[in-house]
Amino acid sequence: MNGTAAAVDAGITPLDAARAARCRIAPARFAVLLLELVALLAVFRLYRLHELIGDGFFTVAAIGVGAFALHYWLPLRLKEPCFIAVSIGALPALFGPAVAAFAIGAALLVYAIGCAASNRARLALLLAFAAACVAGRLGALRPLPEELWPLLGSLFLFRLPIWAYDRAHARGRPSLKDHLAYFLQLPNWGCLLYPVVDFHTQRKSFLARDQNDIAQQGVAWMARGLLQLVIYTWLYNARDWFPDPFLIDDPLALAACMVRVYLLYLRLSGTFHFVIGLLHLFGYDLPETHRRWLLSSSLTDFWRRINVYWKDFMVKLVWFPAYFRWRRAGEKRAQLVATALVFVATWFLHAVQTFFATGAFLWRATDLAFWGILGALVMGNLALELRPGAAARAAALAPPARALRIAGTAALLIVLWSMWNAPTFADWFDLLTWWKAGS
Repeated sequence: MNGTAAAVDAGITPLDAARAARCRIAPARFAVLLLELVALLAVFRLYRLHELIGDGFFTVAAIGVGAFALHYWLPLRLKEPCFIAVSIGALPALFGPAVAAFAIGAALLVYAIGCAASNRARLALLLAFAAACVAGRLGALRPLPEELWPLLGSLFLFRLPIWAYDRAHARGRPSLKDHLAYFLQLPNWGCLLYPVVDFHTQRKSFLARDQNDIAQQGVAWMARGLLQLVIYTWLYNARDWFPDPFLIDDPLALAACMVRVYLLYLRLSGTFHFVIGLLHLFGYDLPETHRRWLLSSSLTDFWRRINVYWKDFMVKLVWFPAYFRWRRAGEKRAQLVATALVFVATWFLHAVQTFFATGAFLWRATDLAFWGILGALVMGNLALELRPGAAARAAALAPPARALRIAGTAALLIVLWSMWNAPTFADWFDLLTWWKAGS
């Protein structure tokens, strides 16, 4: 009798049997992993990243490293319960008992809603839950802690639609363990601006290969994220190296200021790499969140490389439904309409995210213009890519031509990024017309 058949006879599913085989204990590799993680924490403190990123982020990282030291040695049946227990246990320490109790209660309420047999009933109850969260953020539920609403927004604003979509297409009732491991994740407590992890991808990725290889990949991504955060802190603090926007007096200073603003995105990119790397320590072999976005050779390439989890979220819940709805009108039209709807949804959901984080809906002309212009340019770029032979011509580009395309794409994005970060168009025009300052 082979191992899989024996596992089935013992009441263990073939998937769990395969996962158990990947929980290989290697003391030497564990020691190396732990030393690397301690070194990363030391670098974090050495460069005082907690002063800009937040003490909570470092606290979560330290708890994660400590929990990994236990989690590594546990058998399969205890690994996810350990991750959930550590996540729930750390929540009161970082947000207080009251906020923690409400957040855990909200997660359990959503699970109870997910157990409803009817899709319509689930949708109605989830919409009622979302409406209650909006009302609470507006101050209608005043006795509840004010700190609760940014946390609930981080937990449910994006992951709830994904979970509801996957629940509607799943067979049987959801597992409470899977549900809690998805909504209550330890890294989230130190990073409310959180990657949009996909529920199905998380479940499929759990111990998809040897736990030592997954953890080592996580350490590598945490190191990459830490490097990006170190660069970010240097850019943020190096006021002597970059001109004050109000004191720009030549084109080179203007370019340096705009490039600095663009590269400050390294905070998000670095944080997301660190967060996903931390999840790798607990066996979740998730994909990377950013794919060398500074090397984008076109706007569509940029959209595919930057914040990959957001792109996948939009494709799953907006692009594919719109594409198949309009496909009869023609392939090109369907793709362009779906892309346009993606950018409308992206603007709106970012505005709602700001509402939960700050209490104010983001309604700014420069923000609307950024997403509108970027969406229109991506659609134009996509129309060019859909022409016959376009893919072959792009693949045949010589290295100098490709380098020029990368530089041109970066220049365009830097200009758009400076507009996006300006409070008003008047502020942005003042920045661009620096020569008027002398008069």
